[in-house]
This record gives sequence, C-alpha cells and structure tokens, in this order.
Amino acid sequence: MNDFALHVVPQVVEVEHLGRVIYAGGDDVLAMLPVSDLLSAMQRLRRAYSGTSRHDRPMDWRSLRRSKELVCKDGFAYLSGRLMRMMGQNATASGGAVIAHHQAPLSAVLRELREAEKRAKNEGDRDAFSLTVIKRSGGATSLTGKWDILELLLKLRDFLAAPEVSRQAVYHSIEWLTDLPENAEKAMTGALLRYQLQRQTASADRFKALGGAQLADQLAIKACEQRDRTKWLQIFLSTAEFIARETRAPVCKASEPSPVDR
Repeated sequence: MNDFALHVVPQVVEVEHLGRVIYAGGDDVLAMLPVSDLLSAMQRLRRAYSGTSRHDRPMDWRSLRRSKELVCKDGFAYLSGRLMRMMGQNATASGGAVIAHHQAPLSAVLRELREAEKRAKNEGDRDAFSLTVIKRSGGATSLTGKWDILELLLKLRDFLAAPEVSRQAVYHSIEWLTDLPENAEKAMTGALLRYQLQRQTASADRFKALGGAQLADQLAIKACEQRDRTKWLQIFLSTAEFIARETRAPVCKASEPSPVDR
C-alpha cells in the first residue's frame, strides 16, 4: 500500500491531472482537482488501486524500462523503473467526492466529503463512489453508485459538452421525465431518451457521430436497475450537465479563430 500512496497517487493526481495531493497514506487519499479532471482522476485512481487499466493488452514489462508513464496491468503498476504490486482485481475500494465553489467554507466541504464517503460504503454497498455537487445558489445533489457508472457519466459529460448539443438538453429531458411511467421498460426508456437527446442536437448525423443512441440505451439500462429510475435519471443528468459546463469550449466571435481541441 505504501507504493500506491507514495508513488501512484501523486503520479495520477499531479502529473496526469492538474490536481494536488493533500494526504495519501495506505489506501486513504485526499486531493483537490479541477472539475474538468475530477471524473477521470477518480476512475484512474480506482483502477490503479487494483493494478488494472481500461484497455488491457499484451505487454512485455521489459519494454517499459525507459517509460515515464504509469502502466497498470495484472495487479501491478510500473512507474519510472519501479514495478509495484497493487491490490489486485478482487480488491474493493470506496470513494467520496465533492464539487464546490472555491469560496465555499472548507469545513463545510470536508463535512460533505465525509458524508459522501459514508454513502459510498453504505448506500453503494462498498466498492462504490458518491459524488456531491454543492450549488452556489444553495442545496446539493448526490449521485451514488458502483464504479462502472463513472464511465457512463464521463460519456454523458462529453456528449453534453459538445458544441452541437443544446445547453438546454438536460433541462428539457428532466422536464420530460415527469411523464415517464414508473414501470417503463428499458426499450421505452431508451427510445424516449434517444428522442429527447437527438432533438437537442444540431443534426441526426452529429447525434450519431457523438454516440447519442448508444448513450441513451446505456442510460436506460442503468436507470431501470434503480429503485426510483426517474429520480436517478434526474440526478444523473443534472450532475453530468454541471460537470460539462467546465469542459465546454468558449464561444468565439466570428472574427476570432475557433479554439483548438485539447
């Protein structure tokens, strides 16, 4: 566990992302990150903790001797000439995260963070995360679930951040959700989500290119697994929209060059 805290965590938070590690010891990590980096950092830390990666591929560890990047595979992590044993694929981990304005009282943010961690372990039944968004206008929303939905949240964030997607997409979709039958099946939920999201996209071709249909189907599948699918969808959509605001490219005037994609 010392290797994870001393070497892997700083690499993920401070090198791969624009964050700062406040504390790392054993399996406990406390860090601060910009909203745009939060989800990918959470996902990377979770996988690194087990020594896995998103796309496992055949690899000769000896080929990495000169690599300065963190590589995780088969329960191990390799970084700067050091091969480290991680916790393995069967290990479980829970995490809490809070998105708050930089002027929010730190004591209140830390209190919400502790509550988020408790929700991940209790409501998420461990090996889960809980993300709380504290709004400047007041109030907070929390999304709790297994780590696999983090990938879906990232996909939805990227879809909503695309310039071809209306800024009102989530607002109109949530408005429509009030009429969704409580016992709606996956096929109906997916079809209605596709219709709503496509209506808020510039064209059918762009909707297809952005993977909107597959995204709607995945959302429907996960929603139908929840006890209250309508409430879950509302929280999931609004959380993704809030995070997408930080990743949208600024709108340029006609005389200005278009922003270069990162």
